[in-house]
Amino acid sequence: MDNHLKKCSMMDHTEIDAITFCFECKIYMCNKCENHHSLLFKSHHLYNLDKDLKEFFTGFCNEEKHYYNELKYFCRTHNQLCCVACISKIKDKENGQHKDCQVCSIDDIKEEKKTKLEENIKYLNSISNTLEQSINELKIMHDKLNENIEGLKIKIQKDFTRIRNALNQREDELFEEVNKKFENLFIKDELIKKSEKFPNKLEIFLEQGSKIINEWNNEKLHFLINECLNFERNILDIKNVYEGLKKCKLEKINIDFILEEKEINNILQIIKIFGKIDKKNDNINNFSFLKCQDNIEISRKYSLTGDKENIITKTSKTGSYTGALCKNVFQKNEEYKWKIKILKTKGKRIYIGVSPTDFIIGPHPTKYGWYLNCENSNLYSGEPYNYNSKHTNLSQINEEVIVVMNMCKGSLKFIINEEDKGDSYNDIPLDKPISPIVILIDKDDCVEINSC
Repeated sequence: MDNHLKKCSMMDHTEIDAITFCFECKIYMCNKCENHHSLLFKSHHLYNLDKDLKEFFTGFCNEEKHYYNELKYFCRTHNQLCCVACISKIKDKENGQHKDCQVCSIDDIKEEKKTKLEENIKYLNSISNTLEQSINELKIMHDKLNENIEGLKIKIQKDFTRIRNALNQREDELFEEVNKKFENLFIKDELIKKSEKFPNKLEIFLEQGSKIINEWNNEKLHFLINECLNFERNILDIKNVYEGLKKCKLEKINIDFILEEKEINNILQIIKIFGKIDKKNDNINNFSFLKCQDNIEISRKYSLTGDKENIITKTSKTGSYTGALCKNVFQKNEEYKWKIKILKTKGKRIYIGVSPTDFIIGPHPTKYGWYLNCENSNLYSGEPYNYNSKHTNLSQINEEVIVVMNMCKGSLKFIINEEDKGDSYNDIPLDKPISPIVILIDKDDCVEINSC
């Protein structure tokens, strides 16, 4: 119930809306009561209910019809304060809301809540030192994501421009091919123009020929011969046109653009599914390591240092194990590939592989994951494999090894000297979060881890 809907606590004013609440007296007051109260108790703290402040702690229950009951009990089930009416054994419309809950006195919960408060304060103190850095990292990540989005759009635009240019070029090539095909045919624009005049010319030439025949005996011979020569020249031109027309009738003109409907549908289908927006398999581009706790045993204290977060150097004594987990957790149904480069070592007593993120450093750390020993290329693992220096056919490691984790089938393999001899582990359980891990034994051993 909102505080601004409370009624006055004065017995004769219970139907009048309260406008203030006195924290010391624990009463709600209407305007008239508030005037008298202010004169009598000037040092009391009053809360104005007409303001936007609708909720403040009065010490009384907020349940309707309970607001004269003090909150003297705590419901563990709902983690909230409650009054005597709330825990009434008789449950009805107004009482017994917490009748069946686990309820105790507020005195019983006092130390427990104090301890919880101290834990929360400790937690806030622990994150306060890194909070600003985390916020800055988040901003940097946000900026990089925006850059990635713009970069992806530009790449998509470039790729589709290449496709469009290729289609336009192919279209131009087909246009050119059509022109060449028709140029090789006998039909020419010139022939069409000449053939259109052909009937009229034919009629004129026939009249001229008949006239020469009729005047053959009346004219001088050299005039008649000259007319015949002119006629022959004209006839030659007509013959060419006529032969061209005859040839066009004989030729079957059947040039077409051959593209079956099935091919069109296939091309359209390819366009529909062309391209893919997906995560690249370099989810561990920026390695950031979780250093194992340094207080398990005094004799096993250690520290990890390096110029970069992806460079690990052991600074503690030889013989004690030092482990480092990557913060980047593998995602399901992805394949990850990264490279371990040995920068400095005494005896290559370095274990690389993967481990659940609840990895525990101890006398036998290799039982908490799946590893390759760089010293002899043997395998080490706890359950479900229980390997302890299992001999393999893997080559000896010189300076670096590529690790491949397949989160689809739970397999792990090591590529040494560019030689891939298949999976060293299969069916690794994927019920826990898994990360890359490196374990160092000798002092000053140093490795670098990068995606590839």
